[in-house]
Amino acid sequence: VTALPPGATGASERTRPAGLVGSVLRKEDPVRRTVRSTVLALVLGTAAAVAAPPAWADGESAAHYKQGLAFKNQGKDDEAIASFEKAVSADARHAMAWASLGHLYKKRKDYQKAVAAYEQASRLMQKDAVVWANLGMAYYRVDRMDDALAALEKACRLNPKDAETRSNIGVIKRKKGDNEGAIVQLRWAVKLAPGEASYHNNLGVALRAGGKLDEAAASFGKAIELQPNLADYHFNLAVVYRRQEEVEKAIAAYEKAVSLAADYADAWYDLGHMYKLNHDNDKAVEAFNAYLELNKGKDAEAQKNVEAEIEALGGTPATKPAPKKKKKK
Repeated sequence: VTALPPGATGASERTRPAGLVGSVLRKEDPVRRTVRSTVLALVLGTAAAVAAPPAWADGESAAHYKQGLAFKNQGKDDEAIASFEKAVSADARHAMAWASLGHLYKKRKDYQKAVAAYEQASRLMQKDAVVWANLGMAYYRVDRMDDALAALEKACRLNPKDAETRSNIGVIKRKKGDNEGAIVQLRWAVKLAPGEASYHNNLGVALRAGGKLDEAAASFGKAIELQPNLADYHFNLAVVYRRQEEVEKAIAAYEKAVSLAADYADAWYDLGHMYKLNHDNDKAVEAFNAYLELNKGKDAEAQKNVEAEIEALGGTPATKPAPKKKKKK
């Protein structure tokens, strides 16, 4: 199951006390879980023993499943779903058809159906770590966090060296308030997959939430080293510097974020405050106005506050008409 996309969604922390902006924690959500599309190999007993094929390996159900795979490989998702549904209708024990349905329902954003399909698959393939991980992420999509965590932890017990599952567990634990538990899992994730930038970023978010700012900065720095052109990572690092009152470093990181994503409203907002703290009022006005242009019609209270900030700095908000010049007599 694919996790939440960057930006999003999901992991936001927005507190905006006067004069000091809060932050939106982006690019922190669970990652890229894909459904296994190969036919499940069931091996029981010793190497010399030959297991009987599952009941769905032959007959009508198998034919529909085979047709569904063909449609899926051709990108014909609707036809594939219809075939997989016929497969499980013919034989409800067809585990891989259920798993394939879960994947395609998820792709269509029909998350309730994805949950139901993966639940069926997990009952039939109780020792398959991928199915449990996919079920966990389907639960995540419908905000069933306790069930998501239980399913992902089952997947982790079955395959403890899967970095992706550990990262997903860590993110969910953090959202549930178990920040120390999150850090443990995310440290495992970066140990198992040190080249995956998103895991370092997720660890940085948890460390920052736990007040471990130096370690958080190091984690975000590693994420940036691995994936330097993602604005979210620079934003997250900037928030650490802001909290450490490292104004110049924060400004540099926010500037990098908006250079990579000019529509990054929250970065412009934070950057405006950093410029203000640095007594660079003209740049603060420019940054706040960039925020206003991007925020039009989205947050009336924030717009009002930023307009007041700009006027206090002697500027004219982009959302208000410029004052008329007095005619000469």
